[in-house]
Amino acid sequence: MNALALLSPSGRLGRGPFALAVLVVYLASFVSQVLLAAPVTGRAGLWPFALAQAVLIWAWLVLHARRLHDTGQGIGLAIGIAIVYLLMIVLLLLIMAVVTTTEPGGGASLLQLFAVRYLFKIFTSEQLGAIGYWLVGFAALMLAPVVISLGFSIWTATRPSVPPKP
Repeated sequence: MNALALLSPSGRLGRGPFALAVLVVYLASFVSQVLLAAPVTGRAGLWPFALAQAVLIWAWLVLHARRLHDTGQGIGLAIGIAIVYLLMIVLLLLIMAVVTTTEPGGGASLLQLFAVRYLFKIFTSEQLGAIGYWLVGFAALMLAPVVISLGFSIWTATRPSVPPKP
């Protein structure tokens, strides 16, 4: 198989290979948060994380498009979810850029290893007071695309395949 064909959203993908591949993408997305660690951001900034997320979002879209083609459905909803997820990543990058530049020591906290936990720590600190509750709600809203994409992946994986059109 041509390596460039793996980058194309055209084609079909069965249930089993889809489930395995999408699990790898979600795992890689979780592990990519290591790129937000202070040693990485200190040397290369947020660019490695942004690049990794762009690649993972494209892989997610390709997998879902191929699976949806296998079920005889359109890919519009997958594109929409990928765009919303991309916007969430942009928002996360903007927040991390502000947090890491305003934190004493340039953001060298070990909690940066997992950005979501780090942001919840900041949002729930005693220094924020009542606005901390609003920020926690905002962070939960920011995580909605993750929940939506997981649900969509499960839904996509459970759709039955249809025979290819002649």
